[in-house]
Amino acid sequence: MQVKRYHAENMKQAMDAAIRELGSDAVMLTQSKVRRKGIKNLFRKPILEVQFAYDPANVPAAKKLNASFNTQEAGLLDGTVPYGDKGWGYKDNKGKTAAVSSEQFEQLDKRMNSFETMLTDFLDKFSYVKRDITYDYPEEVQNLLGNLIEAQVREELAHSLAKQAEQMMKQQPGTNATEIIEHLMLEQFGRSEPILHKKFTQKVILVLGPTGVGKTTSIVKLAADFSVKQKKNVGIINTDTYRIGAQEQLQTYADILGVPLQVVYHAHELDGALENMSDRDIIFVDTAGKRPGDEQHKDDLLEIVRIVKPEDVLLCLAATTSFSSIKEMVDTYGFVDDYRVMITKLDETKYRGTILNISWYTQKPLAYVTTGQDVPDDIEIADVESIVRQIVRG
Repeated sequence: MQVKRYHAENMKQAMDAAIRELGSDAVMLTQSKVRRKGIKNLFRKPILEVQFAYDPANVPAAKKLNASFNTQEAGLLDGTVPYGDKGWGYKDNKGKTAAVSSEQFEQLDKRMNSFETMLTDFLDKFSYVKRDITYDYPEEVQNLLGNLIEAQVREELAHSLAKQAEQMMKQQPGTNATEIIEHLMLEQFGRSEPILHKKFTQKVILVLGPTGVGKTTSIVKLAADFSVKQKKNVGIINTDTYRIGAQEQLQTYADILGVPLQVVYHAHELDGALENMSDRDIIFVDTAGKRPGDEQHKDDLLEIVRIVKPEDVLLCLAATTSFSSIKEMVDTYGFVDDYRVMITKLDETKYRGTILNISWYTQKPLAYVTTGQDVPDDIEIADVESIVRQIVRG
């Protein structure tokens, strides 16, 4: 086995680079935040350093092929050959060369991508089961590892925490494994970052998230908290015109709270909506749920971001979501650089490990959690210490 170190802005970048270069069977060993080298980087934020172990023999064949590929001398696949200005072809049993159409290549590419996804998911799911059999942790660490996995913490992350705890216990005999792992988890979460408002300023807050995670209800809860409890002038702009029921629900709550609501059907109407709410301290902008791979929807959201210039962006993710779906959702909103996470539907699951998984994969701070349907009560600032205790101690 060999070890390779990656530096990246976030976990997604590191994982993508490792999978691309080392293959999906690479194993993450450690993660930490390190200072960038050089005096000019003295005041810049730390960068993520991640170490992966890998077997050189298992480095994907595609990587080796790409390294030695020459379009003038080699074919794309076994049996393929250059076919003049018609692209690529193949030799049949009689040695004759026939062209391969672009449609055939597109179909092959789709099948290869589908197979790669299935294989990656399979290896991702079972690789740690195999390693658990042979890895011998101290009893205290092993018990905590079981607690983490039972709480639905990602196995890769759970093992990373266990290994770091084991190393720290060896370096500092007598230390408590529970306290070490809780400390490591608190470092991963960082501090909660709820929305703060300064007097005599206006703040625009954009709320993103897939369909069904409770964006609209969460906006109402936040609007109620700021308007009723904190005595702020709040306004809501709704750009989610795809779901009529959501509009009616939002209008009903807005009327109850005495909060102005404006529905925007086209991006060019946003400037007028913002102007109409120039007297508001806080403006929440609701958005439609983005579907993975929907480029038009992505362009629409980018246009909204460009026009409203939000001071804060909240990405809503449900605590009931599987890790594979979390990855898909987070990657779908990867075009947004800076955001905070709001965890919804915490009351619908007893497992808190998903929250740690989200923090680990996004490398973004938590802002709020929602714990039910009641407005405005069932929302609170994320209490990371409480979440950590529930994960570790049950």
